[in-house]
Amino acid sequence: MVIPTLWLASTIIFVFTRYLPGDAAILMLGGTNEPITPELIQQLRERLGLTRPIHVQYLEFYWKLLRGDMGTSIWTRLPVIEEILPRVPVSAQLIAMGVAIGWTWGVLVGIIAALKQDKPVDYIFRSIAIGGLSIPSFWMAILAIVIPAVLWSWTPARRFEYFAVNPSENLKLMLIPAVILGIHLGAPVMRIARTTMLEVFRQDYIRTAYAKGLAQKVVVFRHVLRNSLIPVVTLMGLQVIGGISGAVILETLFGIPGMGKLLLQEALSKRDYPLIQGINLMMIFIVVSVNLLVDLSYGLIDPRIRQQ
Repeated sequence: MVIPTLWLASTIIFVFTRYLPGDAAILMLGGTNEPITPELIQQLRERLGLTRPIHVQYLEFYWKLLRGDMGTSIWTRLPVIEEILPRVPVSAQLIAMGVAIGWTWGVLVGIIAALKQDKPVDYIFRSIAIGGLSIPSFWMAILAIVIPAVLWSWTPARRFEYFAVNPSENLKLMLIPAVILGIHLGAPVMRIARTTMLEVFRQDYIRTAYAKGLAQKVVVFRHVLRNSLIPVVTLMGLQVIGGISGAVILETLFGIPGMGKLLLQEALSKRDYPLIQGINLMMIFIVVSVNLLVDLSYGLIDPRIRQQ
């Protein structure tokens, strides 16, 4: 399903970008001192290839895409792939850190809540999870920027360095948005982990394991956790989508030069169709690839799946 999914998603992106409000030619002419006339607009639209029939643009788009060519940016006149590739590791790092933080606290807290079912600790952790689901990540990000600035005259670092170049400077900028993203992503993990573990705890083989005298940590980590992981791992594939959408906002608020910031501040605002398409295609490719890996991981978690 990877190939038809990519084809359908790229077709939708191609069509929608052509019907965005506004005109790239008018926007470009608005940045010059030349008077905007209908003739000048038409000339620029022809030069950009926007006057050709939509099906011709579509076929040309796919022919280039099959050759690894995402087109050329309307504004910078640089290949789209050159605009995107330096941003991919930045967005990937933010999403990976957010998912790792979310999964760590979500699974651990879910285990504790399941073991302490209907006790005060369980209610506290469930309330925290509901708060993580309910509070938008952009609102938490604004609070993380505004409150320290007002109370302590401190703001998060704004200078970006790649992790391989300067790890400490990189983490100064990336850690806060990653924690915010992790709080939001970890809330559903906690709820799913708790629910699935409680279901597994009620199975006969778990009672047998306790009857055999196995220690609780052995029962929890060897039997309960492993057999409750498939729904949690399935959620991971969906969380990549949430991580990308959250990263788009967080990158803009914290000045992180990733794909999200490029999409909002450069591509969409200037109606740069090739760049919009390229960024979205890269995001879709990441989502589809992660979901494929999630599907393949089922056989590692549960050997019975490999035998079906």
